[in-house]
Amino acid sequence: MPSVGIRDGRTVVCGGARSAPPKISGVMIHELGNVLTRSGSLTEIFRADWPNITGHVRQVNWTVLNPDAVTDWHAHNRQTDHIIGVGGNIKIALWDGRDNSPTKGASEIIRVGAARPVMVIVPPEVWHGLRNESGVLAAYINIIDQLYDYEKPDNWRLTAHAQELPDIL
Repeated sequence: MPSVGIRDGRTVVCGGARSAPPKISGVMIHELGNVLTRSGSLTEIFRADWPNITGHVRQVNWTVLNPDAVTDWHAHNRQTDHIIGVGGNIKIALWDGRDNSPTKGASEIIRVGAARPVMVIVPPEVWHGLRNESGVLAAYINIIDQLYDYEKPDNWRLTAHAQELPDIL
């Protein structure tokens, strides 16, 4: 579903919709779209009234990835991630290892960045990892519906090349 923005008091639909829905049950892509202004551009990166948003914002993280950096594969038991690339080109690799999922075993790659402004919503228990494909610094914002618990982190990790997961990261 394309994003809806406001320009001069009118509602406008931003184009560039994805040609196919995500392959993994519960993963959603919310098109953001840039609005060109006299001084540059503006992108709404989060609105609580968007239809794909569930839960409440509890924490927002800004992450910078070094050139060619790769994160670990990770998943959360309760946390939903809302990942938005804001600089560079970032590959998000996803794998559904949930036993009760209709898409168990499915994998997918989604690319994001300032030139491709989308929010990728990753539900609990879906494994994901990120790779900076830019050759320069890249950055993303993660809007999270759970506070990070330093005593009991809701975070499972495997290395980027773990044999238990597909080699797509």
